Amino acid sequence: MEVSRVIAAVLGLQFGDEGKGKITDFLSGMFQVAVRFNGGGNAGHTVVANGKTYKFHLIPSGSLRCETVVLGNGMVIDPHGLAEEMDKLTTSGCSSHIIISKMAHVVTPMHKILDTKEESVRSKLSIGTTAQGIGPTYEDKYARTGIRMVDLLSRDTLMEKVETIYRMKESLLASTEFSRKENREAMVDELYRVGQRLTPFLEYTELEIFRQYRKGKSILFEGAQGTMLDIDFGMYPFVTSSNALAGALSLGAGFPFRKVDYVIGVAKAYMSKVGSGPFPTELEETQAARLRDLGHEFGTTTGRPRRVGWLDIPMLRYSIMMNDVDALAVTRLDTLGQMDKIRICTAYRKDGKEIDYIPRSFQEFSGVEMDYMDMEPWGKLAQPEGGYTFSALPAALRKYVEKVEELLDIPVDIISLGEGRENTIVRDTSVLNSQAPDTREHDPIP
Repeated sequence: MEVSRVIAAVLGLQFGDEGKGKITDFLSGMFQVAVRFNGGGNAGHTVVANGKTYKFHLIPSGSLRCETVVLGNGMVIDPHGLAEEMDKLTTSGCSSHIIISKMAHVVTPMHKILDTKEESVRSKLSIGTTAQGIGPTYEDKYARTGIRMVDLLSRDTLMEKVETIYRMKESLLASTEFSRKENREAMVDELYRVGQRLTPFLEYTELEIFRQYRKGKSILFEGAQGTMLDIDFGMYPFVTSSNALAGALSLGAGFPFRKVDYVIGVAKAYMSKVGSGPFPTELEETQAARLRDLGHEFGTTTGRPRRVGWLDIPMLRYSIMMNDVDALAVTRLDTLGQMDKIRICTAYRKDGKEIDYIPRSFQEFSGVEMDYMDMEPWGKLAQPEGGYTFSALPAALRKYVEKVEELLDIPVDIISLGEGRENTIVRDTSVLNSQAPDTREHDPIP
């Protein structure tokens, strides 16, 4: 029986850290190509496969099983960090073909210093960045002074661009190591060296994506961060520096969103957030500490403790609308069930009236109250011998999932009950059955 090609996108619907890496890895066995289209090393995607844990920051999470993985032009890439990730994958036995967009922008050590300096200038509007140089790199991109991956192939071009960036940011860099030209030259030498190593992987990736499409390959686009961190539609200014919506794949990978068949939105059964900014359903510290410990809620990239809160239905409803989501993947249900009580935020109210929008400023949030409904906990889940099935789950857990579906009017097709691939339930297999099968005989990871 011939199986048709499917183009799908996986993205986060909250403040990031929803478990996209696990869901992407789970689905990737049914795709041949994985494409990441935004963000940089500030992303932290954790995948557990065959008893091993992999932490991805730049390379798409689908790289463990897809034939081809693409780092798109919408990304900002630390070439040194990328080289290290590639080494780890190779050591693990992964044989995926990695290609990197020539047009993706380069994060340098100077950008990481600028990230810290800019954060100190913001004072009360401090964002709580990961200090990975992401924001300053995007700043240079849109100032049209940025360094692109293709520039790593020319030392003269690198030096010229580094000097231009230094002159434009000299007030911030004056007291740093990069105020000395010999240090900037040494940085350029290192960038040029790693650029030589990455040269075989550099391509105009949008052309390769279309080649794969015309060959009938199934393609999985994966986003970084989450909808409420989107530079335009998130909780500005407490956001990331790129667009995190599903439609951003058109700009970040050069592939038309009209050709995407299926959008999977990933949401935690509760909420978490790293950094500053409004968080409507945030828990008070005693409850937060328990949920944080149960869910190991510490940043993959920074190790910082995450803020945690109850599931926010109005926010999810907005994210689903903005991304044209077809179905949900809900993660961390195994964690949430161990809380003594469970709540769901069902509506926002201001001046006693329900509002149909998500406030996006401190002024608008003033006076906003949340309506909650209480749900019964289901306790710690026992690992069944034959694997999880939805019908065998505790009644309280099934009721929680069904209530989320009812409130959002969208199906929960995938349920994650742990980090491993085996701890996953697929309730509706129609989309999975329509995808091309895994062409590999076995996982590349031993």
